[in-house]
Amino acid sequence: MIKTYENEYKDIIDKERPRHDGDAFEARHPKMSREARAKIFAPFAALKGHEEAIENTGRLHSLNSEIDYENIYDN
Repeated sequence: MIKTYENEYKDIIDKERPRHDGDAFEARHPKMSREARAKIFAPFAALKGHEEAIENTGRLHSLNSEIDYENIYDN
């Protein structure tokens, strides 16, 4: 079943963004530029090196499958 949030957020969904014209909040939290916000919300690699580790594991498995173990021990 798909949950809908229509009723849960009905009281806030159509509200405008709060305005902070020179108040204490705005002094502590100045409006960010579009570029600064983009840096924060840009995609990032949560697990650095994870892709490389998976690729290396794949290489090891394909190398392992190419080795003919029967012929190694016969000699």
